[in-house]
Formats: sequence, structure tokens, C-alpha cells
Amino acid sequence: MKRNNTHAPASLGELWTLSYPLIITMAAQVVMQFADRMFLAWHSHEALAACVPAGALALTFASMFMGLASYTSVFISQYYAKKKRASVTVSLWQGVLLAVVSSVVLAGLTPVGNALIRAFNHSPEVTSLEIKYFTILNLFAGLVVINNALSSFFSGRGQTKIPMYAALVGNTVNMVLGYVMIFGKLGFAQMGISGAGWSTVLGALSMTLIYVGLILGRRLRRDYRITQLAGFYKPVFSRLLRFGVPNGFGFLMDIMSFTLFTFMVGHIDIISLEASNVVMSMQPVVFMLVLGLGIGIQILVSKYQGLKRPDLSVCVVKNACKIGYGYAVSIGIIFFCFTPFFVGLFIPPSSINAAEIAAQTYPLMRLMSFFVVGDATYLIFGEALRGAGDTKFYMTVMLTCAWGLLIPGTWLIVYVWKLSVVWVWAWLTFYAWLTALLMLARFLQGKWKTIEITGA
Repeated sequence: MKRNNTHAPASLGELWTLSYPLIITMAAQVVMQFADRMFLAWHSHEALAACVPAGALALTFASMFMGLASYTSVFISQYYAKKKRASVTVSLWQGVLLAVVSSVVLAGLTPVGNALIRAFNHSPEVTSLEIKYFTILNLFAGLVVINNALSSFFSGRGQTKIPMYAALVGNTVNMVLGYVMIFGKLGFAQMGISGAGWSTVLGALSMTLIYVGLILGRRLRRDYRITQLAGFYKPVFSRLLRFGVPNGFGFLMDIMSFTLFTFMVGHIDIISLEASNVVMSMQPVVFMLVLGLGIGIQILVSKYQGLKRPDLSVCVVKNACKIGYGYAVSIGIIFFCFTPFFVGLFIPPSSINAAEIAAQTYPLMRLMSFFVVGDATYLIFGEALRGAGDTKFYMTVMLTCAWGLLIPGTWLIVYVWKLSVVWVWAWLTFYAWLTALLMLARFLQGKWKTIEITGA
């Protein structure tokens, strides 16, 4: 890609130059999420217990559309590598059209989400907070989907610093307003968990405005004929649906199963839910950052597949393993060795039931140390497959493993055998490694090398 022409094709330098802004983008997201949950933990234990499942449910509802809209970057990457600027712009508009429709659908699903929250029968005070938080996030979830489509115009062309700067601005807005609104500073009323929800919405809106302003700027509008090529274009729209729907549906299955997992843990007792939520708040430290690397893998694999160079796609993945495993293993060791420090960030010793919550959290953090390496494996090879267009396999794995293993197994552990939360997390760790090994096996099989995405 143009921005990476100082590096050899598929080199470690090219991957790193493309990926590090995406990694920073995801790191900013992790810091923002970490800060939000820490602020809510300081506000009340009930707010912390409510924010994770409610936030996970909002993400579940949006995930199908996010996966579909974000796949726009794969099309843009291939067309950009082939120097087809008009097709780049057409792809952008098809992603935006899908995202706008998604926004309306998501807002209409809000009553369904509230009904689901009530059905899980958490404690009344937690349920009330979950509904408040979910309602705000879901009504405006379309902003996140639109941002996925808009950012693809930059990331697909290798300009990954633009999404990084937009995310830094948006997440800063979120964190600052979150503190102000949750605790009632600077003249605001104390809003608690509602303040966390509104600050998230305003942070996403600031990112949308940045993307729109840049895309409609004079140079890009002229060079890519942004306004002239606006509208529906059936051939590209159809191919985006063909490959993007399995990608989005697979993402939905993954996120939905994880959300149900979170809600089922809440059935054990509120101490177990808080302990699990603390660990869930740590998991993005690896997942989101390796996901940033994964997006870089997806873009480069898409580029080289478009140029019919699967040998270079393999080189991209080999280099990604060096970065991804180096990070994941290091974080796993840190989590294992410094568990009390991380737990103490969320559960101060002076807080109510602190000792009991910490005792439940320690073994979960040590399981997390093994979970994160499996998660990294899943992301590295899974994103490579998705970049090559092997989205149907990804969808099949998520459907089979999430709904054939993770959910039934968790249901048995929680509702039938009534075992502790440690057993639940042990089962989740097994699931993470199983999906990782399946993605690895599929990549080594090599069927992805012959898939045509753009067909031109």
C-alpha cells in the first residue's frame, strides 16, 4: 500500500506500520472501557455488576451489523491494491448504506433487549441499572456501525492513523464526560450508570463527525469522486452481503454466546458475577489489542489475495505470530504473577465484601492467563481467514462451538450441576482454545488461497 512502500512486501515492518495505529486505537478503547468500569465500581458494586452484561447485550445486538459494515475494508483494500479508485468509493457507500439501515433496526430492537434482561432475573437493583444502560447504548448503537463503515475507507487504504486519531478523540471525550456525568461534576447532576451510557454515545458521535468531515473534505471528495459516486450499486452491494453476512453472523454468534455466558454467571450469585466481571474487564487488554493486529492482518491478507499472492499472505501471518504471541504470553505471565494488584484496582480492600470477591477472582485471573494465549491464536488465524474471504468457515465454527459447546456446557455447570464460577471459566478457556485450534487447522489446510472476493 502507498503508505507502506518503504517496506518489503509482507515484511514485519509493513505489518507493524499498518497495525500499530490500529493497536493504539484498540488500546484507547480498552483504557476507556477500563476507566468506565472503574468509575462505576467506585460509584457502586451494583453499577459494576450491571454494566458488563448490559454492555455485552448492546454489543451483541450491534455485532451482526458491525461485522458486516467492517468488512467494507476488505473490499476497499483489494480495490485499492488494484488501483480502482471508483470501486473504492462505491464500496464505501455500500457499507454506509448498510450501516444507516442497521441503525434503524437496532433502535427498534431496544424493547426486545429490555425483555431479555428481565428474563435473566438478576437482583432488582441490578436489573434496573442494566435496563438503563442498555437502553441508552442500543438506541444509539448505529453510530458505532456507521463508524465501522466510515473508518474502512481509511484503514482499507492503509491510512490507519486516521482511525487512531479519531478513536483517541472519541475515547477521551467518553472518559472525561463519563467521570463528569457519573459523579455529577462541573454542574451536572450525578447520573451514575446513565452518565456512563451517555458519555459513550457522545464519544461515538464525535468520531462520526471526524470521519464525515475528512471524507467530505475537498481533496478526498475530488480524488475519489465521493459525491458523484454516492448511491446504491447492486454488484458491489451483493458481494458485500455475500461475504459480509457470514462474517457478521459469525461475529454475532461469538458475541451472543459470550453475552449469554455473562448473564448465566449472574445466576450463580452477585459475588460470582462481580468476580467474573472484574476478569471480563481484564480480558480486553489482550483481546482488543490483538484485534488491532488482527485488523492489520485482515487488510494485508486481503491486499495480497487481491494481487493473487497467497505466499505473501502466509508471510504476513508468520510475522503476526511473532508480535501477537510475544504480547499475549507476556500479558498472561503478568496476569498470573500480579493477580492481587489487578484485582485491587476494581475491589478496594475497604469496600463491602472485598475479601470474598477477591477470593473468587484470584483463580479466574489465573485461568485468564491461559485464556488470552488461545484468544490470540484465534484472532491471528481467524482474521487471516476472514481477510481471504473464508467467512463461511468462520461462521460455521462460531455457530457450532458457541452453541454446541459453550452455551450448553455453561448451562449445565450453572443450572444443573450448580458448580462454582471457577468451573464456568475453565469451560470458557477450553472453548477459546478449541476455536483457536480450528482456525489454525483451517489456515494450514490452505483452501482460503483460492477464494475470490471482488471477482475482478
